[in-house]
Amino acid sequence: MSDLTQQQRDSYREQGFLGPLTLMSVAEMEALRPELAAVLDTPGRAPAPAAEQVEGRLANLVAGRGGASPVPYIESRHLDSPAVHRLITHPALLAAARALYGEDLLVWRSTFIAKASGGPEFQWHQDWGGVYAPGEEYGLEPPLHFTFWIAVSDVTEDSGCLRFVPGTRAVLPARPSGPGRRATLLVPPEHVDESRAVSLPLRPGQCAVFTDRALHASGVNTSGAERLALAVRMTVPAVKVRPHFPGHACTLVSGQDRAGLNRLAEPPR
Repeated sequence: MSDLTQQQRDSYREQGFLGPLTLMSVAEMEALRPELAAVLDTPGRAPAPAAEQVEGRLANLVAGRGGASPVPYIESRHLDSPAVHRLITHPALLAAARALYGEDLLVWRSTFIAKASGGPEFQWHQDWGGVYAPGEEYGLEPPLHFTFWIAVSDVTEDSGCLRFVPGTRAVLPARPSGPGRRATLLVPPEHVDESRAVSLPLRPGQCAVFTDRALHASGVNTSGAERLALAVRMTVPAVKVRPHFPGHACTLVSGQDRAGLNRLAEPPR
């Protein structure tokens, strides 16, 4: 994938998402998948959430890992895994990110999203998030980030591919998905025009990029196989990132950090 065309950049600004974009061939991603599966077999640096923060989190709808909370297995593995770090710094991904947001870029989170066969839908939401909990700021100041959602497996309509409502720019009213202290905020159905929704299937090695206000969801996985993706959350150095967990740090993936607001992590070895 070369730098984005002006038409692609305009479409991203107007629609809030862009894809599919190809990072690598299907064969290249399939060759990498066993290495990623090995990463998911062991926990990383992120701790499991406290009991009062579990219920209602989208992370707890993904495929379980040994019966324990999936968070240590799926969250920010680019901090400890060279394989995941190679994905978040893939030249084609960075070329697209620079075309949209300029030279200086940080990764502040990455999250594996493993939807098991039969796994439930992810209801309509925006990654803007609003708050972690009543009285808590979301974690980015100013709140600006964007996501590259990379397909590791085939992501079809049957397996629950991403769906978007194009052109969503406003932060929509939302309510917690459950009583957990940091339950994910979902957009109520009365604020969603599903007649305008479009599906975005992806082959392994392809990705979509979308803004923090993009209204998106995904369906039940009826494919009979796990649907695996990596969501790479990016921002710019002028944004102050609240640490996501003890030991959390941002990763400078392009250009320079002239602002010096955030702790930066060295690439894993």
